[in-house]
This record gives sequence, structure tokens and C-alpha cells, in this order.
Amino acid sequence: MKCEQIKDRLTEFADKEMSEYEYKAFQAHLDECADCRKELESIQSVLDTCKQWKGIKPSKDWDSELQKKMMKAQRPLEMEVELLRSAIIGLSQRMQKIEERQTSLPPTLEGEIMTIEELARYLRLSVDKVFEMVDRIPRFQIGYEFRFVRESVDRWVMSLQKETEELDSRWSNWNIEDYEK
Repeated sequence: MKCEQIKDRLTEFADKEMSEYEYKAFQAHLDECADCRKELESIQSVLDTCKQWKGIKPSKDWDSELQKKMMKAQRPLEMEVELLRSAIIGLSQRMQKIEERQTSLPPTLEGEIMTIEELARYLRLSVDKVFEMVDRIPRFQIGYEFRFVRESVDRWVMSLQKETEELDSRWSNWNIEDYEK
């Protein structure tokens, strides 16, 4: 992977918001590249600081001070409250997504489009084995990740099965006596 690709996604790496294969590829690059490691350390420092932040307890007269400041800014109170409300909702949704990622169960295989991990479970193979075969499996790519359409994978598996049956048929019709003459 190129440094530019790595640096664009270091926050995802630090938060472990990528597939196991991508994580390993990033780790391999970081083991070799001092510049990217330095960038990751900087990002990790900021993230660690954010995680340790406990928030601020408002003073007893916080509401009245806020109202005074809003009047000075000549914005209606309703507008300020709405802006603050929107910001809180946005932060709350982001925190909820982070918590869901940390506590969510592995994805189910009910969807039509599968990640490489889902494909490995579907085919009952290891992720590493799927990566060995990935050039032969019908797929498409979103960003740096492969996706697989279940119907296309099923057709591919059926074609492999047909090839195997044809090969078995040839072997079963083979007679060594024909070649001994």
C-alpha cells in the first residue's frame, strides 16, 4: 500500500474500523514505514486525549450566562437552542455508532452483498484461503474493500462443481488396459 492510502485511513486503523485483512495490511506497512508510524502516533495521541476527556460540568448560572451571550449576539434564543440541540444530537449519534461497532455481533449472511469475511463464512473457508482465491471469485470493489454478490458467487461455485464432475467423469471412464497395449 502507498503512504497516501495509509495516511487517509489512519483514524480508521486506530479505531479498528476495518476488516481484519486491511488491518493486517496496514500493520505490515506501518512496520516498514517510519513516516506513517509517526503520523499514527500523532493521531493516537489525539484520540487518547479525547477518550480521557470527562467533559465539563456547567456552573450554576450557566443558563443565564448563556442567555446573556445569546442576546449580545442578537440571535433569537430559539435559534441558539436549536443549534445546540443539533450539535448534541450529532455527537450523540456519532457516539452511538462507535458504541455499536464495539459491541455489535458479526454481520449475518442474510444480505445479497457480502464482505470477504462473510464470504469466507458462506464458503466455509478461512479468510486467508479466500484471499488466495480472490482473483478467481467474481467481485467488485468499494474503496479498498472487496464485495461479493451472493448470486454471482453461487454461479461461480456451480461452475466449479460442473468442472469437477466433468473431470471425475473422464477419470471414471479411463481404463488402464487401453494404455497397456
